[in-house]
Amino acid sequence: MKKVGILVYDFNATGGAERVAKNLAIELARDNEIHVISLFESKVEEQAKEYKYVKMFDKTISITKNLLKISKKVKKYLKENKIDVLLIITAGVNSVGILAAKGTNVKTIYCEHSNLENKTYGKRHIFRQWIGAKFADIVVTLTERDKENFKKEFSVKEERIESIPNWIENKNNSKDIIYDSDSKKIITVGRLEKVKGYDNLLKVAKIVNEKHPDWTWDICGGGSLYEELSAKIKEEKLEKFLHLKGNVKNIEQIYKEYSFCVMTSYYEGLPLSLLEAQINKLPIISFDCPTGPSEIIANNQNGYLVDCYNVEQMATKINDLIENKEKRIEFSEKSNLNLKKYEKQEVLKKWNNLISKI
Repeated sequence: MKKVGILVYDFNATGGAERVAKNLAIELARDNEIHVISLFESKVEEQAKEYKYVKMFDKTISITKNLLKISKKVKKYLKENKIDVLLIITAGVNSVGILAAKGTNVKTIYCEHSNLENKTYGKRHIFRQWIGAKFADIVVTLTERDKENFKKEFSVKEERIESIPNWIENKNNSKDIIYDSDSKKIITVGRLEKVKGYDNLLKVAKIVNEKHPDWTWDICGGGSLYEELSAKIKEEKLEKFLHLKGNVKNIEQIYKEYSFCVMTSYYEGLPLSLLEAQINKLPIISFDCPTGPSEIIANNQNGYLVDCYNVEQMATKINDLIENKEKRIEFSEKSNLNLKKYEKQEVLKKWNNLISKI
């Protein structure tokens, strides 16, 4: 049994990386002693009993301005608890994790939750990705495409990099799920941030609504664009068609109410929402953005991959599914074509092998 630290920016935030970190902490605790190290804490939550949880600071402070202070505190924790392996969740905390482990016997695993093709986070983020690629003992990407990009762009050697996807849990037992082919509801799940492409979604929604006003489209997720999107929905007179549902608890339980899932992101790491939709037998329509959709969707078999950011093509594909019930049923029946590699046991096997060998 190894002592494994999981370093995150804010363990109680509501993003996909935090969800993955929580699931990973609980499952890896079956074979390891897990220590979750949260740099900051936005809200107090009761933690699972399977792992140990510690916060470094009550309030968020700048990592750039306080790097030595923060990394020194993390280093102290690593030494006192004799941590063997440190999983660094996202590039944003690479500098802290790698500096904290320096001069110790702690092995570092940089876990990328976005991808190298996403330049929207700016030069500082790219620099943090470089730090992880250069100094972490192992780099873990979410997709094979991103793994190849790290090897090309940062000259990461094959023995220092692995591709391990997020897993998806079949909590509802998809064998028992009955697809509702009569549903007239579309779902999109994702943070209300620019990277999710809601500017394009609004354009698509306007086209679809003109042709199919009897359908509705729900967006599940919270974020900084809530007020802006609310105003634009009213401006475009889409209030009856497009609904902002905010953060939805137990989101995996509601997919079965919908006809299909749409994603308009500019960039992704590996979109859990698409996997959750497939578990619930939903067809998917997504821009073929880097990275993830092309490894999840079997184009023209269980969904549509749309040329990146082609609004007209996206609207056409959505209208096609709306107007073709038989196609929706056919896509639903093949929703599990690529799900095997995302099953929990398959993914955990990769993680446990990696931790044991490092």
